[in-house]
Amino acid sequence: MSSLVDAVRKAGAQPCLDPKRTGSERQGTHGWFPYYAGYAGSFVEGILRAVREQCGTVGVLDPWNGSGTTSLIAHRLGHVPFGFDINPALSIVASAKVAHADDALHLAGLARALAAAPVRVARADDPLRAWAGPTAVAQYRGIEHALIGHLATSPEGVARHPGRDGLPPLAALLLLALIRTARSYASLRQGSNPTWIRPSEERRRSGRNFGAKWVEQVLAMATDLKAAGEKTTWNGTLGIADARQLPLDDGSIDLVLTSPPYCTRIDYIISASFELAALGVGVGDREFERLRRASMGTPLSRSQDLPQIPRAWPASVKRVLSAIREHPSKASHSYYYRTYWQYFEDVMRSLTELRRVVRPRGAAMLVVQSSYYKEIQIDLPQLYVACAKELGFDGEVTSAIEVRRAMSQINPHSRKHEAEKHYREGVVLLERSA
Repeated sequence: MSSLVDAVRKAGAQPCLDPKRTGSERQGTHGWFPYYAGYAGSFVEGILRAVREQCGTVGVLDPWNGSGTTSLIAHRLGHVPFGFDINPALSIVASAKVAHADDALHLAGLARALAAAPVRVARADDPLRAWAGPTAVAQYRGIEHALIGHLATSPEGVARHPGRDGLPPLAALLLLALIRTARSYASLRQGSNPTWIRPSEERRRSGRNFGAKWVEQVLAMATDLKAAGEKTTWNGTLGIADARQLPLDDGSIDLVLTSPPYCTRIDYIISASFELAALGVGVGDREFERLRRASMGTPLSRSQDLPQIPRAWPASVKRVLSAIREHPSKASHSYYYRTYWQYFEDVMRSLTELRRVVRPRGAAMLVVQSSYYKEIQIDLPQLYVACAKELGFDGEVTSAIEVRRAMSQINPHSRKHEAEKHYREGVVLLERSA
């Protein structure tokens, strides 16, 4: 057992380290983007403090970085963070959170100058036009263009594209403030499933005072950073990348700390529809559909064929997939089997990639939650351990707690017979063999 694995195991087994977030962890910088997935910052901090005390500074990777909890806390504690997510909107959020507080508080003058930038005519096909009026969109695009030109352009004059390249922290902070301002001018409709939002034609605000509202938002977010104590210059790596194909060298990571998408068929890209529209990716666009289908856990099937279960997959995964395929309910043997098969293919590919980038005797800690297909239990913590062992990891579930509200219960149509089901959130610890 390596000292790193020992430190992570001891910290993860502490009863006080509960991965579940509380309401207090959705305020301040955590409230900049209402991301319903993820785990508690206090849990991440407890793990990474224990690692720092026993092993010193290490390279910490979150390949499903989401809104940036892991990368932010690893940065605060002096580790070297690496955070990637397939969703470009979340990459902007994660980067904004690591902006230097003092630098952010001195952005008022620049923000006021950028707010006076020439308004750009909002194209009729601008994806943001589906959500907000033309005046607000025109002002948004004018400020966005000036912002990128001043803060996200190379010495050679090449501007970064936030939807493809991400942005450095201060530029990301200003852009996220701009997106949040635009959202306050938009009209959104949310159904009973909170992961789905749609534009509405009702009660759209005019673009009046848009620039001034943006400056107010910038200063409010800078104050949040100050309260959080973000005073260390960012020294990590954030980017837009797929967990199945990471831009990292072999054996370059000491510790993976993450919470991958659960096996609940939730459309994470749809939940960021507005933010993606602000980045120029509209609902129904080719890139939007590519992101939806590429995302792990998506309810969209990537193929109409009925795939065979590979012989190399663990027996426990084969049993679950066979039970789904043979279930008598409608579409179990076709659509549902395909999407669950697809999820476990993504698990195997992602774990294969993690084994490549984690150094020998390095560790990975994953927080995952069990779920159900009809009455078939999907014990995801144990299934992750089984998949990892097939790929050359040693693994175990170090702790598990019962949860009252599971991700699979978000959709109200899936709540039938919920009283008969028991969900648990498990902490999976993996060690890469030499």
